[in-house]
Amino acid sequence: MISLREICEIIDGELIGDGSIIISGISGIEEAKKGDITFLVQAGYERYIDTCQASAIIVSSAYADRFKDKNLIVVQNPQLAYIKVAGLFDLNKNKEPGISPLAIISKDAEIAPDAAISPFVYIGQGVKIGRGVWIHPFVYIGDGASIGEDTIIYPGVTIYNRTEIGKRVIIHGGSIIGADGFGYMWDGEGHRKIPQLGKVVIEDDVEIGANVTIDRASLDKTVIKKGTKIDNLVQIAHNVTIGENSIIVAQVGIAGSSKIGRNVVLAGQVGVRDHVVIGDNVRAGGQTGITKDVKAGSSVSGTPHMPHKEWLKLQAQLKRLPELFERMKKIEERLFSGEEND
Repeated sequence: MISLREICEIIDGELIGDGSIIISGISGIEEAKKGDITFLVQAGYERYIDTCQASAIIVSSAYADRFKDKNLIVVQNPQLAYIKVAGLFDLNKNKEPGISPLAIISKDAEIAPDAAISPFVYIGQGVKIGRGVWIHPFVYIGDGASIGEDTIIYPGVTIYNRTEIGKRVIIHGGSIIGADGFGYMWDGEGHRKIPQLGKVVIEDDVEIGANVTIDRASLDKTVIKKGTKIDNLVQIAHNVTIGENSIIVAQVGIAGSSKIGRNVVLAGQVGVRDHVVIGDNVRAGGQTGITKDVKAGSSVSGTPHMPHKEWLKLQAQLKRLPELFERMKKIEERLFSGEEND
């Protein structure tokens, strides 16, 4: 629990009302109850203000004079302030440092004293675990892997040998980092496996969703650069590089040796073929099939991909196809009828 005045200081806001009240939770504006703090971002939620039971509301300056009977914190960006406040009530951040006696730890593993290693974790030879790391139950960490400070690894994650994970990384349950890339060669009789000898490097401040697979490189490394956020159920193949601060949404598949630039957004179910280069600041709409290089700053959609505006025109024309088909049918009937009469 924390006072409203303390919260106001944390988010650098302007307090209107009673700063001594105690805030014990955070909730949406519709569900909030006494003791909660909530926030107002979109005008469409104004209708809930009169019935809102929250003890305090985070608002922008546009609402500062409109709710005289409410305890308010006025900030420039209520949504950003909410993120900071939500962190104060995040139960997932509560952990007890130490190594569970039910964990299996190799003798030469290096684990920081304040790291938290849960029951049924396996940590291989030569692994390095940084300060503040929290590893949940049933995590496997292979030989030679390293995990940077304040990283959180949720249950059921598998981290293969020599994988490098940076600071403040979050990896959600069921993800597999560093499995072999899908590489085979036909020798005339069968598919010969190409040894996958590289590794995966996850840089600082990356978040990886649930059931994501990121394959090790065949020789060098697969790299997810700092600040990138990956949604659930994403497949990233061997030798791929994803640039800084990119967003990869659910069910995206990226084939081997593709290079994704900085600040790229790949919407849900986008497919990227192998050896494609996608420039910085590209936006790809849902289910786009990217088959060749995409210039920086482009917005693309469709399969095969095309400029987004061109795709929108095509969709409008596709809707007219049944009508155009009927018109063509009538024209053909008239033409054929005229030939018979001649």
